[in-house]
Amino acid sequence: MNYTVRLDMAGKRFTTIVDGKECYLQFKQMAPQVLDFEYIFVPEEVRSRGIGSNLVYNALIFAQKEHLEIIAGCAFVQDYMTKHPEFRCVSWKEAV
Repeated sequence: MNYTVRLDMAGKRFTTIVDGKECYLQFKQMAPQVLDFEYIFVPEEVRSRGIGSNLVYNALIFAQKEHLEIIAGCAFVQDYMTKHPEFRCVSWKEAV
């Protein structure tokens, strides 16, 4: 299922609301063209619906369009990037 994802530049996160619960992918801007996707938060009540994957997908589409490099600081993001070769065009690396 797809959920509407919004980019909140001030809060440095991609967000969606599911059943009244805010879910988000938090990022840090490391350089003008580099974002560190630090962590994902999905409340327990709405987990197992693909929300985290949808957040990462939308964040990667944004990165692709803006020609950004990604640091996958979150294990969930690392796993998603590994499993989705369609995003090989997005430059990324695991956090150290």
